[in-house]
Amino acid sequence: MRKYGPFLALLLLLAPACQSGDGPEPSVVTSVEVAPTSPEISVNEQAQASAIVKDQNGEELTDQTVQWTSLNQSIATVNSNGVIQGISPGNATIQGTVDGITGSATITVLALVPVCGDGPQNVDIATGAVRVVSSRASKGCARVASTSSPSSYIVIAANLNPLPDFLRTFALKSDEGEAVPSTTLFANPYHVAAQLSAGSSEMDGALQARFEAKLRLTERRELDFNAGRRAYRERVANSPLGKSINAAIPAVGDKTTFKVPAKFDASGKYLGGGCTSFTSATATVKHISNRAIIYLDDAAPAGGFTDTDFQTIGNDFDNLIYPTDVEYFGTPLDQDANSRVIILYTPLVNKLTEPNQSGFVGGFFFVGDLFPATGTGSCAQSNMAEIFYALAPDPGGTINNNVRTTERVRQGTRGTIAHEVQHMINGSERFRSTVTENFESVWLDEALAHFAEDLNGRVATSRSETGNYSDVQLRSPFNEYEAFFFQNFARFRIYLQNPASLSPTSSMADTSLAVRGAAWALLRYTADHYAPGGDVKAFIKSLIPGPDTGVVNLTRRAGNVPFDTLAAGWLVANAADDAGIPNLSTKYTYKTYNMRDAVRGATNAQNPVFPLQPSQITGSAFLVSSVQVRSGSGAYFGFQTGAGVARTFRFLNNDLTSAASFTGASLIFLRTQ
Repeated sequence: MRKYGPFLALLLLLAPACQSGDGPEPSVVTSVEVAPTSPEISVNEQAQASAIVKDQNGEELTDQTVQWTSLNQSIATVNSNGVIQGISPGNATIQGTVDGITGSATITVLALVPVCGDGPQNVDIATGAVRVVSSRASKGCARVASTSSPSSYIVIAANLNPLPDFLRTFALKSDEGEAVPSTTLFANPYHVAAQLSAGSSEMDGALQARFEAKLRLTERRELDFNAGRRAYRERVANSPLGKSINAAIPAVGDKTTFKVPAKFDASGKYLGGGCTSFTSATATVKHISNRAIIYLDDAAPAGGFTDTDFQTIGNDFDNLIYPTDVEYFGTPLDQDANSRVIILYTPLVNKLTEPNQSGFVGGFFFVGDLFPATGTGSCAQSNMAEIFYALAPDPGGTINNNVRTTERVRQGTRGTIAHEVQHMINGSERFRSTVTENFESVWLDEALAHFAEDLNGRVATSRSETGNYSDVQLRSPFNEYEAFFFQNFARFRIYLQNPASLSPTSSMADTSLAVRGAAWALLRYTADHYAPGGDVKAFIKSLIPGPDTGVVNLTRRAGNVPFDTLAAGWLVANAADDAGIPNLSTKYTYKTYNMRDAVRGATNAQNPVFPLQPSQITGSAFLVSSVQVRSGSGAYFGFQTGAGVARTFRFLNNDLTSAASFTGASLIFLRTQ
């Protein structure tokens, strides 16, 4: 067996002799900067405090334990996780301490205000127009003016807080009439569910998502990018010729033993995977292309890919997946000096799917493979290579009784490979960048990876960035639709069934297909409308190295658009895109897809309907309470007004007396007719 040529092996063996024996200078905490997610909160509202910790070299230190303290606990408290709770009106000082170094920030707690204290804010808009009414500015009170003819509206009770995963509870009261009645708040309340319950649709991607969630959690728990980046820089400095050595490229028929980050017990049960949980597998080179080295595990079931299949896979990677991902996201590292990505088809991936399942885990990339295998900050599992582990064909169903035909594996893993190469590039940038030290926020990392699927489909079918493609158009050719488009629309479809309690910016992207679909859709909408200069490619590529993560990364790279502006436009577009609303601004649409049609078609149901179905506000007095909405999302309602009939709205805390007080609480009105 061989993995490296003799010259490269000698170079790698000699490299440590060039390093200083003293090792890197120990990091010492010298500054702590404390920042709450909002400088103002209301009584009973929460905010999240975070701390930026830096060492003597000005480098940010991650995974530091912060001791949180409030100096004014009668005004605001803070728990051990940095969650601030407003207690009473006033100013409170929040301190964060790491290794004896303390930073502080001031947060203002505002008093709750009675709803409609100054009368309603008038909403008088034409068909196709949108109005955003802040609960704080309007004291939770709005009135839709009467019109000369019957009119239809959608109103979104939204949580436009940029802080992910802040779930808030509210009530919505709506009455007919020009004035806000003072006596009908509890009169004949008509309680409804805020949204349809989420669907339970199971796709191939569900099993993939659940496995990947565990893997990404392992990465964040086991890997330290500070140490990994230092080791990478030392290696580059001490191996200047590494990039010019092609002896690392094997020949067809050569064998290599890899450490696959997946471990099983004697019965085949999955025990986990990571730096300390892995299984060795010997594999044979089956094909070498310009950008890929394709291996097949020697333990793979019989009846798998032919030499022609391997060549087709290599051509697809060279001509579509690799250049598309590189063009939009950047280049992966080349730790093994072969200018190629290793694709290992191994039955160890098959074993990740439990018995008798139609869906499957298609494959994965583990960022630990980019870390050194020994030394400080190492990952014992690491193959020191850019490697993707893929499902092996199993036509006889010998593994867990799951039949995997060559065509199903080939077609079903194309989108997965495009997705995982983005993760590979994202991880690579965290070694190269001089400023980025942490993993990207889970939701944005997954949004980018799903965007990679979208991009590969668009490139494969020569679709432009402004095509507004329908379901029928996207389905031709069907192989490309199935490989790259279907899953994103299907995930987004699940989100639209129950948008209030879910969110595109939620950390639940680790486990929720609905959140992943929403995250992809938000990124797609942002690229459509806020890519600086309309350059989608440059915008997407700018997100990869940061230096920020999550919401801050997205909004800054989108020209510093405020998150509430971005989220409000996206929430409206989800209901309004291609709905035939006259005079609707393009700001409230998707430029790239007829999203309504594409999402409606992403199901096996006969005569499918669009999944976003606003709950209807009816009657002279309407009340819905105990509705939960997660930051970055909203609950959708619809209503009609007759000629000469106005309608008033009160956006309330769940006490039914005070105006909705959470940061970003807003009513978004869209007139549809």
